Amino acid sequence: MNLFRFLTLKLLVITAAFLISWFAFSLPVYSVGYPQFADSQKSIIESAIDFHIHSSPDVIPRRLDDFEVAKFAASAHMKAVVLKNHYGSTAARAVLVNKIVPEIQVFGGVVLNHSAGGINPDAVEAMHRIGRKYGKVVWLPTVDAANHLKVFHKSGIGIKVAENGKILPETAAVLKIVARDNLVLETGHISSEEVMAVVAEANLLNIKNILITHAMADVPGLSLENLQTAAQMGAFLELAFVNDLMGENAADEGHRNWHHVSINQMVAAIKLIGAEHFVLSTDLGRKPDPLPTEGYKLFVKKLIGEGISQPEIDLMMKQNPARLLGI
Repeated sequence: MNLFRFLTLKLLVITAAFLISWFAFSLPVYSVGYPQFADSQKSIIESAIDFHIHSSPDVIPRRLDDFEVAKFAASAHMKAVVLKNHYGSTAARAVLVNKIVPEIQVFGGVVLNHSAGGINPDAVEAMHRIGRKYGKVVWLPTVDAANHLKVFHKSGIGIKVAENGKILPETAAVLKIVARDNLVLETGHISSEEVMAVVAEANLLNIKNILITHAMADVPGLSLENLQTAAQMGAFLELAFVNDLMGENAADEGHRNWHHVSINQMVAAIKLIGAEHFVLSTDLGRKPDPLPTEGYKLFVKKLIGEGISQPEIDLMMKQNPARLLGI
């Protein structure tokens, strides 16, 4: 009898071990390593959209990969994120992430730097065809923009999108695709003069979704008057949390040659121009900086602490970016 009980117990243990092992290997990829929804309480960034996150794979070392970005955002009960890469399209990556982490919408796009062929209509066409509804954003040149090279004293042949207040023919071709396919046009790191020329032309083409990339940063270097004019012309203005982390004391060495844009400066712009014209994002991803979701939470807390109301926060982190993405 004792032998029978022993054998029975051993069989139960083996069966239980098998079932546990089978269950673990049957889990979806995104559930391994992180809890699917870590925040049991209501998140301060619930239903928020982050329009600007850098993830790996990338030329620059990043803190999280695409799937990790999506998992953390899903844990915070966010609605959507946009993946950005200066050197390669993120549209196909977004399609794959949406299959693996379906609890959140992930969008991608293409930055028209040298690696994409510069101001290249074919790159825009391919991005949108591959990404379909998730290939949504077209950024004008960033790190290869002539203005970026000038501002940060870098060598190389920079890309311009306009000269003497008029957009170049290749830029016009890109804008026509953006208008036709109802994509989101972001201005990247071009100059303030180029930004204003692009926004004016975009208006003529009836482009509805325009976002001025980190509008208060060194690039594009817009004045408050420029910000007001762009907003009056229908463009949204991006406020990026990373700009509050920049400056000579920045944790990341690559951010020490950028000027610090304080939360107080951002709040002053919001109060002057109106929250209905702004979109919040983090522009996070570098290893020394906070995780994007944690940075977003801190950003919102700081804005509220400086007098921005919850309805204004909701406009900037939910409604305005959702309008741009059409979700």
